[in-house]
Amino acid sequence: MARWKADRKEATRRRILEAAAHLFRERGYASTSVSDVMEHLGLTVGGFYAHFESKEALLSEVVAESMVRTRDVLLLGLEQVEGIAFVREVTQRYLSRFHRDHPEHGCVLPTLAAEVGRHGSGPREAVEQYLREMTDLLAKKASPRFDAFSAEEAALALTALSVGGILLARAVKDEALSDTILETCRRFAVAEPARR
Repeated sequence: MARWKADRKEATRRRILEAAAHLFRERGYASTSVSDVMEHLGLTVGGFYAHFESKEALLSEVVAESMVRTRDVLLLGLEQVEGIAFVREVTQRYLSRFHRDHPEHGCVLPTLAAEVGRHGSGPREAVEQYLREMTDLLAKKASPRFDAFSAEEAALALTALSVGGILLARAVKDEALSDTILETCRRFAVAEPARR
């Protein structure tokens, strides 16, 4: 009986985490209340605090979980791919119309990074960890592209370009301009630098 209760509690916690991740990406953190998350699941607000200390603690876990999901989607089938081919494929996946048009299924950085910066250290640490893990992964697979930058610096720049590209592509009204932002960022990411 105790095991069943523990399993049920963990399943409910997982559902709350998944609902929050979806709603935070779709509406934003500030525009989503604990009540919204619980109502989405047909649960009471009081039940939330049996699983999470606060909405901010929930945000921290949403960000941490997102790293795993984003990594799995971005790197699926790319185990043997490296260098410019790897960068090309990852940026095609990340800087895509689907990712632009469906923030509820995508990376949390373009949707939540600005909001996280206004909150406590827990969510900011989660974003920092996410960013470090993502750039570490990219640095190992993408060869250094510019002599003046280390692999880690190039990976950080590629991450910033990709996140910023999605953010701006979502922010403009003109779909043609939005598409151009995505395409230009993808092309820039794989452009061969001029040799001196």
